[in-house]
This record gives sequence, structure tokens and C-alpha cells, in this order.
Amino acid sequence: MPHYKSLEKRSLELEEIQLKLRYVFLPFLGFSIGAILFYNIVRWILDIYLGIWPLKDTVWNLILPIIISIILVLVIMRARIQFLRFELFADNSANIFYLVMILALFPSISISQSYLYKAIYDTVGIRNISDIKLHPKQKYFQVDNKSVERQGTVSHISTREMGKSRQELKIDLYSATPFYGDKDIWWGQVFTKTIDNNLVEKEKIQQIEGFIKISTQQYANKEISTADYFEKLQNSDTKQGYLEAIKLSGQQYINDPIILISQLGTLKEKADKELAKFFRFFIIGMFICLLLILKAKIDKKALQQFKVR
Repeated sequence: MPHYKSLEKRSLELEEIQLKLRYVFLPFLGFSIGAILFYNIVRWILDIYLGIWPLKDTVWNLILPIIISIILVLVIMRARIQFLRFELFADNSANIFYLVMILALFPSISISQSYLYKAIYDTVGIRNISDIKLHPKQKYFQVDNKSVERQGTVSHISTREMGKSRQELKIDLYSATPFYGDKDIWWGQVFTKTIDNNLVEKEKIQQIEGFIKISTQQYANKEISTADYFEKLQNSDTKQGYLEAIKLSGQQYINDPIILISQLGTLKEKADKELAKFFRFFIIGMFICLLLILKAKIDKKALQQFKVR
């Protein structure tokens, strides 16, 4: 008799696991993969191929992935999550799943955008820097003749308070130098430092001035010839920082100048790293969700209501 009860208990546990997998985990896994693929296809069509929706990188890489993650979990998965319960949280159990699932999905969607931009483009070899204008839809370039007019260097500094109590001050110094032969194309580098925002004003100014001095010297000593290839900046907050610096040059432009950033290594190496990073985050996130789902209990009444919908 005890052996029979043990078998019956195991059978019920196995049935419950199958229900959790069938109605919650596998649909979430499928919807997540579908959302990532769909979002990447949409961005490739609208942003890369057609160029008709040139949103800032912050929107593509952060804001929209967050919105997609929230919609998928709170709208599409909501009814399926409702019949999972934790004894400790009772009716608030769904909130735990909402939070964990959103945090599991969002990083993967965001990282996939970085991989997309590195995998979809080739590195274009050109002889002169002005030849970049012949390839308006390309993003990465190897340049044979590359030299800059150091005396034309301009810089822009921006500060932003961070943290709940604004206890940190982030400082960004954007430095840009025009290339020889085409002053519509600039070579840029950004330097970043975070300091304690609660410092007395005098000490804060000293730290900022010291940071500017060191960063300016580092930029002046950097050799452009060490770059393996250049990345052309798209519409982004980073590019806007360089444009603010270039305004100080006094030159007038009909269109925004082209900003190039030095890169080391190869584009393929970076794409492979982003792909590995994507799979790492996706697998870990899904595994955590699986453990959470298997740990929960099923509310049979709520499950029955879901089935008859």
C-alpha cells in the first residue's frame, strides 16, 4: 500500500511537471524565440535595409526590447502565469514570474541587436577616407590612407547625475579631429569618468579638470594608424555628443558630419563574441525561468479556467 501511494504521488508530480512545461515554459520559450527573430527582422528591414526608421540606438537596443519583453510577459503570457502559485506569496505569485521572465528575456533581445549590427555588415576596404561617401549604407571600413589634422581637434564635455539620490556624476568628454582631405569626416573618441556628486564644489571641479587634462593628453598621443578598422556611428546619443563638439569648429554642414571610431581586431571576432554572449544570457535566463516554473504549484481551478477559454 505505501508503495502504491508512492507511485501515485510520483505519477501526479510527473503529470504536474508536464502541465507546467506544456502550458507555461514551452510557450514562453517559443514566444521568446519568435519575438527575438521577429524584432531582428523588423529592424533589419526598417533600419538597415530601407533606412526609413532611423531611431537612436538607445531606442532600438534598450527601450523597444524592454517594451517587447513587458508585452510578451504581461499580455501574452499573463493567463498562463495566473495558475502558478508559490505558498509563500499566494495570490502575488504572478508578480514574481512577471519580474523574472522580463529580466530573463530583455537582455537577450538587447544583445541580439549588437550581434545583428556586427553580423549583417562586411568591412569595406577603401583607399581614401572620402571614399566612405560612396558607401552610405555601410558601417565598417578599412582605410589605406588615414591621417588627421591634429590642430583641428575639438572637444565637448557633458555631465549627468546618476543614482537614486543623484550621488554620482558621470562625465563624458567627446574629442573629434577632422581627416586630411575631407573635413566632413571626423575621427572621434569618448572618455568617461564617474565621480562622487557629493564632493564639495572645489574638489569636484578639480577632479573634472584633472580628468579633462589626462583624457586630452591620451587622445593627443593616440595613433590613428593602430586602428584595424573604423566604425561609422549611426544615430545615437554618442554621435550627438561628437556633433556638439564639432559645432565648436565653426564649420557649417548641410548634413551631419560622418564620425568614425577606431576599432581593434576583426568584425567577425566581435560578432562571434556577441553571439556567444547572446546564447549565454538566453540559456541562463530560460533555465532560471524553468526552475522557477517547476518549483511552483499549479492552481487546478485557475488551470481549468484557462483551458476552457
